[in-house]
Amino acid sequence: MKVLVLYTTLDGNTEAVAEAIAKKTDADVSKIVRVSKRHAYGIDRFRLWLEVTFKRHPGIFPFKHDPRDYDLIFIGTPVWFDRYNPVFDTLFEVIKIYDRKIALFSTGETDSQKALDKFAKKLQDSVILGRYHCIEPIFEDKDEDTEKILDEAATWAKGIADEAAKMIEQEEFERRKTIFKP
Repeated sequence: MKVLVLYTTLDGNTEAVAEAIAKKTDADVSKIVRVSKRHAYGIDRFRLWLEVTFKRHPGIFPFKHDPRDYDLIFIGTPVWFDRYNPVFDTLFEVIKIYDRKIALFSTGETDSQKALDKFAKKLQDSVILGRYHCIEPIFEDKDEDTEKILDEAATWAKGIADEAAKMIEQEEFERRKTIFKP
């Protein structure tokens, strides 16, 4: 089974979770990078709010792995104003991701699931195996708190990967039954 972690990050939190997931699931990793860089503070915060509010599609650079080549895709986003990062709207215009097993994860300041709900609607042609949100792990005061958050996310991802592998195995078995009828 081929696994991909596809993510974007603003301040490194989503990247930390993505790397923990990739390590635990032995996945390839692709980071979506914006053409125009943004920060989580100052005037850029207002620009980000405008992008989210008016559903703008920022430019993105090409990335290493094509999600359509993978069986399971973990997609990660920082949460901005209860919405996923708008670079995914740009991505979904260019690459149609359907008929894949997907797991969504996000990071943010609060424990809101609204962004993941909106994200799941965008990917309704795929099988959503799970959703996971964590409060910004790298901004924890203690390193052990950060490690705990990253370990929990990686453990969640490993469970999703195991479930996906069983589903793929069962689907292959069913496919073979229809082809090789006695």
